[in-house]
Amino acid sequence: QVYQVHWLWAKALRDRWKEEISLLQLEMDWMCNFFLWKATQWGDQMWESLLKQLPGHACYAGRQSQMYSLLAQDAQAAF
Repeated sequence: QVYQVHWLWAKALRDRWKEEISLLQLEMDWMCNFFLWKATQWGDQMWESLLKQLPGHACYAGRQSQMYSLLAQDAQAAF
């Protein structure tokens, strides 16, 4: 009886950690997708600013796009 309770407790603990790992992997995928989406969004903003002949805005948007691209690369490399 005691061994069954201990076994069930250990199995529940293992199952919780398995779920935590799968959630962590999904969260990392979501984070990478978010960074790539933001990089694309800022890249589009950069091209709009260039067409409107706003070099300062385009420069800022380009830096933001590059920052999010690097964040996505770092996140993908980390996991």
